[in-house]
Amino acid sequence: MLTTIWNTIFTYPLLNLTLVFYHLCGDNLGIAILLIAILTRLILIPLMKRQTEMTRKMAGLKPQLDELKKKYGSNPQKLSEEQTKLYKKVGYNPLGCLVTMIPQLVVLSALIVVIRNLTDNKLDGVYPFIQTWFTSASDFAINTKFLFWDLTKSYSTVGAEFGKFSMQAISYLILALLVGGSQYVTTIFTMKMQNPTSVVPEKKKERKKGEPMSPEALQGNMTKSMNLILPLSTIFIAVSASSALSIYWIAQSLMLVAQYWILDWDKTKKGVQNLYTKYFKKSK
Repeated sequence: MLTTIWNTIFTYPLLNLTLVFYHLCGDNLGIAILLIAILTRLILIPLMKRQTEMTRKMAGLKPQLDELKKKYGSNPQKLSEEQTKLYKKVGYNPLGCLVTMIPQLVVLSALIVVIRNLTDNKLDGVYPFIQTWFTSASDFAINTKFLFWDLTKSYSTVGAEFGKFSMQAISYLILALLVGGSQYVTTIFTMKMQNPTSVVPEKKKERKKGEPMSPEALQGNMTKSMNLILPLSTIFIAVSASSALSIYWIAQSLMLVAQYWILDWDKTKKGVQNLYTKYFKKSK
């Protein structure tokens, strides 16, 4: 029953939307997946904007947080209470990032099933008006070629067939690495855009014994870990998953960068300048 509900709400609509884009784009599955990624990002713009504004508000609390540390530094419990009050005042929710993450995971999960159904030439869940584009189930054959890749294959499958270091497999490995690289660059870029005034992080202060970690410190530690874990995880998945998902991931990352440029040009420009100052001028 749960599978039926999931398919009805998520998988089948995405399957049919993919087929519409595929048909309109001259039977090109790669472009159809790119359009799905772009559409997903466009739908998430209001949520992304709200999350970005909240992150910037949090960054603006630093002077008040420093004042609280001076005032209640000797009383960790009181300090934690006052910090929590301050966070509540601006409406901070530590789980706020899930608001944008969950829809993306839903689309990604549904897309995996969609690609599998398309490659198996299954008409299950295809709406009647779309079925008319195909005279019979035998004609329901999707063109899965896109640039250098077969979107149904992965580095693992091609490597097993031709050898892990064959020319055929290397192109799929490069695609998987591009997924992780784009994910990492986008993560760093996003952090700087959400707090464009920061260039070099302050020196980490030692926490006194028995003093609880502030929500700010907890969030900072979690962010640093995710900056590495998420890109590595996507590479690991992309190596084994169909290259269609890799194309989707890369498009998602590029669209996220484009969102910042389009929605908030002034702050984005300032963030890019600070990135240049930190990583390039500093090395000269």
